[in-house]
Amino acid sequence: PAITNTLGELLCDVGIRQLACSETQKFGHVTYFWNGNRSGYFDPKLERYLEIPSVNVPFDQRPEMSASQITDAILTQLDVEPFDFGRINFANGDMVGHTGNFAATVQALEVVDAQLNRIVAEITKRRGAVIITADHGNADDMGERDKKTGQLLFSPDGEIIPKTSHSLNPVPLSIALHSEDEAKYQLQSIHNPSIANIAASAATLLGFDVPEFFEPSLIGLKRP
Repeated sequence: PAITNTLGELLCDVGIRQLACSETQKFGHVTYFWNGNRSGYFDPKLERYLEIPSVNVPFDQRPEMSASQITDAILTQLDVEPFDFGRINFANGDMVGHTGNFAATVQALEVVDAQLNRIVAEITKRRGAVIITADHGNADDMGERDKKTGQLLFSPDGEIIPKTSHSLNPVPLSIALHSEDEAKYQLQSIHNPSIANIAASAATLLGFDVPEFFEPSLIGLKRP
């Protein structure tokens, strides 16, 4: 189904410049799916979509995937064609996690940590904010378990049977701000928070009132 009043659509309505960037494996997640199952732009004058090619090798053989190239493109874009709001997807935890290769997945997440550090340092230096989260787990639970007992399952040769599907565990969310901006905001008490609260949280950080048809923001301005 086509979903109306998405965050990207509403931000275009008020003139916010937007960047969407990921490698090929997750490019549709920051464009087509993000825009409510729509192809193309809401406003080509305000939106810039950057697809970084994925490397055509097994993911556990190259767990870094194209993460550093994504970061390079984002930081370059900040200087060449600045944007007000960006959405970025690092595919490493998902795609390498699907292989069941624990060592490769650890390496994949170390790479993502390093790239997030680069992004957070640059964005917060410019007095921007970075929301870091995920839409599901994968690398957090990599062993198959007995559905009744919860015990790990092992193959005949004594190896843990790898779990290659998404987990159902809650995922963390972090918001990085310049030190002088941290005191402006406070966490809201939200019952059963989910990814549905992200759009309102981004709108809050951008300084907009949250539309009534959005789920509430996870953060709010501190009252004097």
